[in-house]
Amino acid sequence: MNLITSRKSWLTAPVLALVCLAIFVCIWSALDPATVTSLFDNHGASPVELMTLPLFALIIPLVWLCPPCGGSTKRQCAWAALWSLLAIMAIVRETDLHKMLFASIWPDIAESFTGTVFKMRFLKAGYIPFMPKLFVVAFFALFFVAVILPLVRYIVPLVKGFFKLEPVAWTMATFGAASVVVMIVDRLPANLRHAGVELSETTLSLLTVLEEGGEMTMALMALLAALQSHLIFDRPKE
Repeated sequence: MNLITSRKSWLTAPVLALVCLAIFVCIWSALDPATVTSLFDNHGASPVELMTLPLFALIIPLVWLCPPCGGSTKRQCAWAALWSLLAIMAIVRETDLHKMLFASIWPDIAESFTGTVFKMRFLKAGYIPFMPKLFVVAFFALFFVAVILPLVRYIVPLVKGFFKLEPVAWTMATFGAASVVVMIVDRLPANLRHAGVELSETTLSLLTVLEEGGEMTMALMALLAALQSHLIFDRPKE
């Protein structure tokens, strides 16, 4: 419990993230690129991917059993529902369920469109019918509402808490850092390929490790933040 609520518990998240990173890099350095890739990325069926999904799913019962905020029951339920929505969106993104659903409804469009349809250039394409575009817009709207609402509500307390060494603020900062790393390494191979730079199999496997390992780290940080919030902000007043 001290690792979550003690005065030095702000170190828990960054230390945990660094330990995870060290483990992932050690695995990458010890195995050949093909084995590393199969462990971390196998179209949703690799060991790391299959471990990440339950971590995100665990957020849902956790926030309902241990509300991450105080106040009335109505307020606790509202924020538990929002946390649950975020977890569901994370699982959907991890498993590409939104892409599979789109492809099942509009298979011809999904096959003919180059790349993923969940991009702005898809919405700008003049030959795409209205309903597929509405589906993509609705998904984006649901995702951004789920992300922006808590961000707008807590951005100021989190920034202040970061400088005050508050554990939840540091956990969310670590979560944000991991998400930035995931986004960068996800797009880096394609961006370099477009620039005429070809990466070796070893480098590509390292980027895979950082991406998939980063997503697992994000799930761990989200669980830790929810538990810290419950223990710190929802404990009975003395």
